[in-house]
Amino acid sequence: MKPLLLHGPAIKASREKLIQIKRNFPVDDVVVFEQKSDLQQILTNLQSQSLFDTERLVILENPPDSFQLSTVNCQLSTVLWFDHEVDIKKWPGFEALFFPESREVSIFPFLDMLATGDKRAYLEMDKLKKAGFDMQYFITMTFYLLRNLVATPKKAPDFVKKKLQKQRQRFNLKKIETLYKDILWLDFKIKSGFLEKDQAEFLLIDKFTGN
Repeated sequence: MKPLLLHGPAIKASREKLIQIKRNFPVDDVVVFEQKSDLQQILTNLQSQSLFDTERLVILENPPDSFQLSTVNCQLSTVLWFDHEVDIKKWPGFEALFFPESREVSIFPFLDMLATGDKRAYLEMDKLKKAGFDMQYFITMTFYLLRNLVATPKKAPDFVKKKLQKQRQRFNLKKIETLYKDILWLDFKIKSGFLEKDQAEFLLIDKFTGN
């Protein structure tokens, strides 16, 4: 996994992203260093982590700017987490995800675009990815969309019921079943390492928007 840097004042959103990442690793393979951890202790522990054969996740929370991480190797997946915005130029080699407090990014416009076959879903996915959403979340919420197209949730607001009723005009039960199987196939291929993330993202949208 490419080293990640999560930062920004939207702590709830960045924490949710962190939880998503941790779920990809066994509990015993996750190491978390909190803000007040001793730097020498961190370096010593990171060096010991490299002795293991399995890939391990190392999370550093609010490390100081002076901290230089030079121990990253193929056995370590590293995530830097900050509860504020940082200068990402100080952390070369990390893929940065910014979580702004000013606007909450919602996946529901993306789901609406899938349901209506709107090709702007590609642009919407790019926006969501920059906000920290990953492929596994896209798949989970696509299943949510398909379930709602089969049966409207009992407690759904009236505007949601009307929207789903209109969206169902593009789908019959057979098409929904086919889409469900196709998304299951994508999920399996991703987890098995047979499909690159970019390919899976394209195919997910194309299943809904393609001719």
